[in-house]
Amino acid sequence: MALRGPRPVLLLPLVLLAACLVLTSGQPWIEPNFMFLRKHVDYPKTNAPNANAYCNMMMQIRGIYGKPVNTFIHEPISKINSICKEGGTPKVGGLRESKVEFSITQCVFEPDPLSISYIGIVKKRKIIIGCWNLYPVYYLEQIEGPGLDLEGRQEPYCFL
Repeated sequence: MALRGPRPVLLLPLVLLAACLVLTSGQPWIEPNFMFLRKHVDYPKTNAPNANAYCNMMMQIRGIYGKPVNTFIHEPISKINSICKEGGTPKVGGLRESKVEFSITQCVFEPDPLSISYIGIVKKRKIIIGCWNLYPVYYLEQIEGPGLDLEGRQEPYCFL
């Protein structure tokens, strides 16, 4: 006679096997690192007519449209990962600052009565990230202020 109805007990060994395979695979802390990469890495840089169009397109594509500030890093992942090791210097709060400048595009949300869009700012600068198990999981946003001085004549403000 065949078994009838659901048998969750038969599924348990499969779930345990999958969990063991994931734990022994040696993968980094996948989810936080994946979220960091999705929000902040665009290498090679996606083509767009100008920095504002780039920001509007990328924020939409990455599903973070409406976020006040976001920075996209245009460097290889291996170079970004190196900040968590020898390519970065320790900062307060467990953060690390890159030893070299990175090509970035900073997208700043600009609500306007006629349109809602982003201002794109392309620059090279040292970046500050948070690491977990030697992989980046957090980006410290730094924008010029007050009043978003795009000329960079004032000290940067940090947004967490």
